[in-house]
Amino acid sequence: MKPRTSITLISIMLVCVTSPLHAEEQGGVHPYLDQKFFVDLGMYFPDREVTLSVNGTVLGPADRIDFDEQFGLKKSDETFALNFGWRFGEKWQLGGQYFEASGKVRSALTEDVEWNDLVFGEGTGVAVGQEFSLLRVFFARRFKSGENSEFGLGAGIHWLEIGAFIEGNATINGVDLGFRKESVSADAPLPNIGIWYTHSFSPKWAFKGRYDWLSAKVGDYDGTLINASLGVNYQMFEHVGLGLSYNIFTLDVNVRKNDWKGNFETAYKGPYLNMSFYW
Repeated sequence: MKPRTSITLISIMLVCVTSPLHAEEQGGVHPYLDQKFFVDLGMYFPDREVTLSVNGTVLGPADRIDFDEQFGLKKSDETFALNFGWRFGEKWQLGGQYFEASGKVRSALTEDVEWNDLVFGEGTGVAVGQEFSLLRVFFARRFKSGENSEFGLGAGIHWLEIGAFIEGNATINGVDLGFRKESVSADAPLPNIGIWYTHSFSPKWAFKGRYDWLSAKVGDYDGTLINASLGVNYQMFEHVGLGLSYNIFTLDVNVRKNDWKGNFETAYKGPYLNMSFYW
């Protein structure tokens, strides 16, 4: 997404947060605070950054492949995204999130790139790509912080699937191997702790924020995860609303699998525009 478009969407969100329109509504709270279920369906417009290393080999001048700088992988994208929530009992809530993103580009290398002992030489035409998907499930205890506000503390799981590939003519020890495709992939459940907050300005307007965090060694993975969101929602009809938020997901993880000993670092940051359904 172009910077001007992102700034426009964020400005709209801030106007909504500070809007005096809530004074027009009397009584009641937004459905996020009194309905049992909600589902947000929409489009996520993140700026994307991807770097990785593979099996400890030299990958360019910084020992890593920067997909943006070295291959010109598109830095912005748009993808379908989903959020859902289930309020059960008097004090508990189950939430979730899903989105996936992938990118592929063809490029002529401006320097040698070594991947898993194979060398893709300067001037070689290659295709490179990366894949990423996230499924988040979060279980929290709700606490009232006022008549129109509540917050929650809890724990969750992020199920991640990550991967990358490069394909083209390659050599090893100076011997031409012809066309080769090298790829790495990993999937893992990463636990996290988190907090969220919801405030109802009126039955029509609500503000929501959440922050998930992990910094730990889990099985074959060791790293840091941050997943955060800040936004507003407007109830247009009894069971239908419109939402706008700014979402951030960052992951910096060391991988120690048999077929991938290296690092994967990615960041997705951008606005999320959605339709909401509550009942």
